[in-house]
Amino acid sequence: MKRRGVIGRALRQMGEDLWLQGVAISTLAVALAIMGAYLALCLNLNQAAERLLTGPTLLVVTEPEVDAQQGKELADQLSKLQGVASASYVDQQEAMIRFRRQLGPQAGLLDDLDTNPLPNAIELVLSPSLAAPPELAAHIKKMAGVGDVVTGRPWLRRLERVLRAGSELAVALGILLFLAVVLVTSNTVRLAVHVRRRELELMALVGAGGGYMRGPFMVEAVLQGLAAAGLASLLLWGLFALLAAPDALPWGLRLSRVLAFPPILPAVLGCLAVISGLLGGFLGVGRSLHPREVL
Repeated sequence: MKRRGVIGRALRQMGEDLWLQGVAISTLAVALAIMGAYLALCLNLNQAAERLLTGPTLLVVTEPEVDAQQGKELADQLSKLQGVASASYVDQQEAMIRFRRQLGPQAGLLDDLDTNPLPNAIELVLSPSLAAPPELAAHIKKMAGVGDVVTGRPWLRRLERVLRAGSELAVALGILLFLAVVLVTSNTVRLAVHVRRRELELMALVGAGGGYMRGPFMVEAVLQGLAAAGLASLLLWGLFALLAAPDALPWGLRLSRVLAFPPILPAVLGCLAVISGLLGGFLGVGRSLHPREVL
């Protein structure tokens, strides 16, 4: 008899019962699709939150008589202050363009305006380490050419606290979902061991060791996981493409960004499939193939 390697024996086992492989791969694909959808939403929402947190945290409104050149010079002065990461001058026209972009489909509401009500201003992004912007705002307000200073730092602090709590909850839920995938893999391997129990008993009678019999099931679980990861990625790509739309959401977000398909997702699902296949395969075989049954 030709001696087969562990991968060859795993492929032979998979080819002998295609119905079982179909059930295992489809079940794992559903579990990985749920995991992938969760990861994609977390990643997209985290990127959206970063865009909010890195936005202007201080808005310096210039006096009406300050022209564009003077506004840019004032922005250069403000950028040199301690605690200011960057400063950029935004005139009325640019501010209106941004405002229309944020409104999205509702931008037509601005067509009835006779004049542009938005002021010329300088957007300041503060360093994350700056803990007390009121003092900075008071100092800036005394500078020549400054009409008013609007701060959004307290709101951003509350948002940062909410995001930290949300991140901890997201990690906990992600771990639970991954454990669910491992459990599905483990039960699939247990089913495969049960189907081939007579063959395993014969192998044990001729002196096959536990490691020799466990190997193909481990490889089979990994291959099933990789196939399921590919199928789950395809399902998620189609689902996100179907649901995504250019609808505007609160805080300047768009549904197309929230439901974007991350290019890295198939690789992530593939890695998770390999890890869950090894863990689930080890647990499934270990629970179903006891040493006293194979020696």
